[in-house]
Amino acid sequence: MKNLFFATCIAASVSATPVAVAAGPGDGSYSHAMMARATTLTRALAQRIQFNEAQYLAVKQLHINMLTERRDLEILLNGASAEERDTRLAEAQQRYETELSQLLQPQQLVAYQALRNNFTAHRLK
Repeated sequence: MKNLFFATCIAASVSATPVAVAAGPGDGSYSHAMMARATTLTRALAQRIQFNEAQYLAVKQLHINMLTERRDLEILLNGASAEERDTRLAEAQQRYETELSQLLQPQQLVAYQALRNNFTAHRLK
């Protein structure tokens, strides 16, 4: 009887567990790693530029969109010339900067620009 109960519990837990779907280009799915990276980026920026809750959520969604677009571009431009890759990635970065500047209040935008101007690679953690 115990074995039947355990077998039923295991079968129920296996059938109730959602199956993770791999994120594919352009399909709107987000991997756990991408969501974690978007959260990390948003928190890091929020520590330096104080967001209200609505801004935090909007910036996180912007980061998700940016990471998705970069992933899709890397797949799409696989085998493309370095110049084309650089151009397309620079355009994506410019769209990100424009959208972020629209989300920020003037004093936040000044703080972001100062942060971006003072940013150096050795400070990455």
